This record gives sequence, structure tokens and C-alpha cells, in this order.
Amino acid sequence: MYKFRLHGLVADLWPLIRIMQMIGFFLLDYHEDMSFGWTSIRAGYAGSISGLMVIQFALIAINLMKQADDVNDLTANTITVLFFVHSLTKYFYFALRRGKFYRTLATWNNANSHPLFSENHSRHHATAVASMRRLVIYVTSATVISGFAWTIITFIGDSVHETADPENANETILEEVPRLMLRSWYPWNALSGGGYIVSFIIQIIWLFLALLHAMMMDTMFCCWLIYTCEQLIHLKEIMKPLMELSASLDTLVPHSAELFRAVSATANNPIPSGDSEGIRAIYSNQHDFSNFRLNTGTLANVNSGSVGPNGLTKKQEILVRSAIKYWVERHKHVVRFVGNIGDTYGSALLLHMLTSTVTLTLLAYQATKIEAVDVYACSVIGYLVYTLGQVFLFCFFGNRLIEESSSVMEAAYSCQWYDGSEEAKTFIQIVCQQCQKAMSISGAKFFTVSLDLFASVLGAVVTYFMVLVQLN
Repeated sequence: MYKFRLHGLVADLWPLIRIMQMIGFFLLDYHEDMSFGWTSIRAGYAGSISGLMVIQFALIAINLMKQADDVNDLTANTITVLFFVHSLTKYFYFALRRGKFYRTLATWNNANSHPLFSENHSRHHATAVASMRRLVIYVTSATVISGFAWTIITFIGDSVHETADPENANETILEEVPRLMLRSWYPWNALSGGGYIVSFIIQIIWLFLALLHAMMMDTMFCCWLIYTCEQLIHLKEIMKPLMELSASLDTLVPHSAELFRAVSATANNPIPSGDSEGIRAIYSNQHDFSNFRLNTGTLANVNSGSVGPNGLTKKQEILVRSAIKYWVERHKHVVRFVGNIGDTYGSALLLHMLTSTVTLTLLAYQATKIEAVDVYACSVIGYLVYTLGQVFLFCFFGNRLIEESSSVMEAAYSCQWYDGSEEAKTFIQIVCQQCQKAMSISGAKFFTVSLDLFASVLGAVVTYFMVLVQLN
């Protein structure tokens, strides 16, 4: 049984992981039964889906080449091909690099939190899980609705196609075309009868799979960023009480007596060893948060031993210092997690933006030919909105990561660090030094994923559109 592995982000993203497995991603792990037989069946299912995706895409590309003589047909078919390049790219990108995805999912499988801040950590963890699952529901629903809209619009309007007359190159004739969602060549007659039914079934299955393949990959990326942002908010919120705790190390009366009494007991682990180390040593590679354990409960429950001049026992002082170490190690873990996300998605984001730029340029050209509100206009606008929506989705959450990580240094500086201990002042200095550069995700180091990127894409589309209007 595999249930023991459902922890950390794997458990939090379980609905998304199940959807990805259902639509044929090579996500062969994270099943209850991992026997060789069932694993082989799942591999065969994913292989069948990949075969269907490649064959149908190849048939669409063949149709593009067969209709390359007419500029309008060539442009429309090229947009369709580029639109679905996203799906194939992300689907096979995941298959080839699924090891990196597994590694990123496993990066945050440690659910430990400091007993003084466990309530705040639990609240933000629950917020992150709820936000991620809402996003999965919204994106999946929007994708399915888009697929149905694509299918419905196929049966609106005339089912004819203008093509060049083979006997007179200067004239065109109307040629009947099947009412299918995609322009595609088939080795059988797709106009009527059994050939049309087979073609329609193949296309509707392929259409929904292709849309879901692209969007589920983007959704996983956004979910990881949501989780990261909630962790950063957690760290910012505990910064002020952390400074109050550290201030008690140098004063006769603790500043956080109310906090000592309010926090409930949540753990029973031994106090970590090595507390005599300096705070600067925490960022060394010799320290790993996965080995950091605390189960002393709260300061209110750690009251054995002699009381020092600051009103705290020795164990309470150790617990306060361990809270500072918890913050540093947690932030270090967030930085590592963001780095893994960038390594996992960088090349896929670059390919996405390159394809989207060409697609939006061609869509700007097609938009100049809109003369009325008809099927053609709805199709062009649908392509445009969906393509921009894909770019906006990961740009929005990438921008949120930048904003949250940028505000960490501001939160550190605005807290009353000047009232803290010397150790706390050193801690604030390190935080400000580490957070000078905001965390971000780059597309293979060619661009930064943010709303500025989306604005640049939108500006380029408007520019292309205006140039094409002037040329016409």
C-alpha cells in the first residue's frame, strides 16, 4: 500500500494529482497499489494517451501543409497548431522530467513547526490548501466549459470552405467540410457516415485532453507558488512576536508574557542540541531543517529549573533562541523550494512564452479581418482570450511571490529589533541581507514571471494589431 507516502504537498495536492493521473500524465507514483501489474497498466494507459495525442496532432499538421496555398487557411491552421503545441510540450515535458517534479513535491514534506508558532503555521497551511483546491476547481471548470463551447460553436454557421479552383487559379469554389472541432486530415472520409462519427469521437476526446494537459501543468505551478506565499506570510506574521521573545533575553521582565500564557502545548520533543552555535552558522550547509526537532511545548510549560535575572528559566531561554533558528531555517527552506520550482518549470515557461508570442501575433493579424459578430469573430476572440488567460495565470502568481518575498525585509526592519537581544539584532541583519533580492521564477533566465511580463505581452499584441491595421 502507498498511503504512507501521502504527506506534505502530495497530500495537499491530491485532487490535482488524481486529475493528472486520470488524463494520462506519466505520474505513475502516488497510488495505493504500487504492484508491478498495476504500474504496468498505468504505464500502458499513459502510453496510449500519448500515442493519441501525437497521432491527432500529426494529422492536424498534415492538414496545415495540404492547405498551405491559401494565406488565410495557412494562418488559421498555424494558430491551431501553435495553440496545441502548449499541450504536447507540457505533457511530454512532464514525462521526460517527472523526476524533477517528484523532487519538488518531496521538498516540502516536512510539516514541523515551532511550538510557539504552531497555531499560526496551521492556519496558513489550511489557507494554502483551501486556495490550491479552489484554484484546481476553477481552472478545471473553466477548461471543461471552454471545451464544450468549442464543440458547440462548431455546429453554428455554414459548413463550407473556400478553396482555389483547380481549373482556374483566379477563382475559388465552395467545398463542403465536416462539422468537426478541428481542421484535420484523415485517411478516411470524414464528411459523413461512420468516418464522421469516428473522427468526431477522436477529436472531442483529444480536445478535452489537450486543454486539460496544458492547464493542469500551469495549475500545479500556481499551487506551488500559493503554498510558498502562505509560508512567507507566516514568517512575516511571527516576526514581531519573535522580536518580543528575544527582547526578554536581555530584560528583567519578558515582553511577551501574554504570548507565553496564550500559546497551547502542541509537542513533546527534546530541546535541540547545539544551541551554543552562533546565529550566522544556521545558514551553513551543515544544518538541515528536516533534522530540527522541538517538543518542549510552550514557554508556559517549560518552567523547570532556576529562574534567571530576565524572569526565564534556562530551558525557556533555549526555547526562545530556538524560535529564531526556526525562522531562519524555515526561510532557508522556502528559498530552496522556490529554487526547485524554477529548475522544474524554467524551460517549459520559456517554450510557453515563445509559442504564445507567435500565436498572439498571428491572432492580431486574424483580428484585422473581423467584419461582424459571427463564428469567425467568436473563434478569434476565443483563441485570444484563452491564450492570454494562460499567460496571465502564472504571471499573476509569479508576481504575488515577488511581492510577498519583497515585503519580508520590510517586515523585519519595521519590527522593534532595536529592543531585542544582540542575537536578535544579528538575526535581523541576516534577514535583511538575505531578502534584499526578491524571490522570483524565471523562464530559463530569459525573463521573470510577473505581471510586468504579462503587460509586455499585452503591449506587444496591441502594437502588432495597430501595425497590421495600418498596413491594411
